[in-house]
Order: sequence, then structure tokens, then C-alpha cells
Amino acid sequence: MKKILSVIGISLALALLTDLLFGSYLLKFTPKKIDQTTRHNIYDHDLKKSFRGNLEWSLGETYLFCSNKNSFRTFCNKMDFESKEFDIAFIGDSFTEGVGVDYEDTFVGRIENRYNELKIANLGVVSYSPSIYFTKLRYLLENGYKFKRVIIYFDISDIYDDNRKYRFIDNKISRKKSVILSNIQRTLKSSFPFLAYSLKMVKNDIFKKADVINKCTYLTYCHEKSSWTFNNKFFGDNEINKSLKFMEMTYELLHKNDIKMSVGIYPWPAQILYDNSQSKIVKLMKNFCVNKCEFFFNNFTDFFNEINFIDKEKIISKYYIKGDVHFNSLGNEKIFQNFVRIFKN
Repeated sequence: MKKILSVIGISLALALLTDLLFGSYLLKFTPKKIDQTTRHNIYDHDLKKSFRGNLEWSLGETYLFCSNKNSFRTFCNKMDFESKEFDIAFIGDSFTEGVGVDYEDTFVGRIENRYNELKIANLGVVSYSPSIYFTKLRYLLENGYKFKRVIIYFDISDIYDDNRKYRFIDNKISRKKSVILSNIQRTLKSSFPFLAYSLKMVKNDIFKKADVINKCTYLTYCHEKSSWTFNNKFFGDNEINKSLKFMEMTYELLHKNDIKMSVGIYPWPAQILYDNSQSKIVKLMKNFCVNKCEFFFNNFTDFFNEINFIDKEKIISKYYIKGDVHFNSLGNEKIFQNFVRIFKN
């Protein structure tokens, strides 16, 4: 037994030594997932500046992604555009960023094409939430950006992200990780990069299998991120009010700077299956908008009106990316049409 333990110990020591000396080189031969985001020391993360690449999304499909010098997603022929003054700024999470589709097929990209006389900025980034909406907008305004209108597309997952993922301390956003865990991860990544990469792959695989095992996928009644609008199991008034507080702070910030604020909402597939046109999020945002919002872009009615003609599963397959919660090109077109109808009035 001692001999076996000795061999294992020597093997581990050699593996760690190899990683310490050659880990960065070994990583060159591992599969690379292109990431459009980068860390930000005030509001956690942002898009990389002047980034262009083909990103992989659901079921191995790829789409073309470009950002400009402001770190805003844009058309690939406008990557060199640089300005700090805009007529309209959209902010939201991955739905507003437009993951899974080329920019001209996103609802913000369609709006830019439709209103090409206006200067439009897309501030949306994957995994944003109200705490980041507020912090990023404040940062941009403090750094010379000017917007006439800001339109926030409040996402179903915003409650989850504000309560489970982020903390707001010292006017900054940080992840909810222990200091000890963060230091361990930082040390592993810098000293043993190949081990850190391997552990990350194992963790991602475990999480994927856990979703399958517990059967609480994005299409189920028990999915934590999406079910709060029809299931009180995960988030109550305290958690919801936390996000509302940041929305209030954002309104006050914009109002102080003479910027008009609007809010938009839309359903996930789970809302199509288990909710209705008068969902909790509809009532929540409609009430919030009283005496605050220039426009309220409620997409729930548009989606649920179709249930009278086709069944729910067909609506999901028609408007959402296969195997995903996000909108495909047709879904983005539906959000765009809702915007045009309300905005022109």
C-alpha cells in the first residue's frame, strides 16, 4: 500500500510540476471557446472592444458577432463607429445583446435599420440584471456618455441574477463568491493553468448532468430562473423587491439627467407553457412604469394572442432557438414589431 501511495504521490507531483512549467503551452492544444465578454472592475463584465468572431451557441450553431470601440454590439460594417452621444440606448441581458443570431436579425439591430436617422446604442450583455443596468449606466454617464432615451428590457432571469449571482458593494458589482474560493481559483489559474482548465471542464459537465438528473430544465415548472412568475417556491417579495430597488435607482439616475426611460418585457418558453398574458412580471413592470416610463413594451399579449390559433409547443418552436430560451430570428422580429407599433404612437 505504501508503494502504491508513493507512486501516486510522485505522479501527482510530476503532473503539477509539468503544469507549473508547461501548463500555458499545453493549453494551446485544448479546444478554445471564443468569448465575447471581458471582466470589468465596476460592473462585473462587458463586451470586448472592437471584437469580431463566429460564436457558438445552441446545439453547435454559430453566428457572427461584432462590437465597436465602445464595447457595444453592432453591425460588423460599423465596428469603427465611435461616439458618446446617442438618441436611444437599449440595455438588457443576452436577449438584448441578441445571442444566437446575427446582429441584423436581433430586435435591436432591426430597430437600428428601421430608424437609421437615430443614433442607437446596444448596451445589452449576457447575464446582465438590474443591479448592473444601474451601475453601468451610472458609469457611462459619469464618463461623458449622453442618451436621450434609455430602454430597459427586463428579463425573466433578472430576479435570479440579482439574488443568486451578484452583490452590490461600494457602488460596484461583484460575484457572490467567497474570498478564499476566489483566491484559490486565481492561484490555480496563474500557477497551474492546465489543472484549472480541467477542473472547469469537469464542473461544467457535472452541472449539465445535474440539470438532466433533477429534470428542472428551462421547459419545466420547477426551473429556478424562470418559474418565479407562476411558482412562488424560489423567489418571494424580498427577492423581487431587490431588483425593483435597482430599477427605481436607475429611474432616479436617468430622471436626474433628463433622460426618458422605457421598459420592455417578453416571455420565456416556460411562461408560454405555464403562465398567461397577465403574468406576475406584467403586473410588476406595468405598476413600476406608472409615472416613470415613456413607453411600456409588453410582448406577453402578442405571444399569448397566438395561443388562440396554434398550440404552445408550436409557438415555442416557431419563435425560440431550438433547445434554448432565447429568440430565433422570428422571435426577434416579433419583439421588433411590438416596439415599432408602440414607439410610433
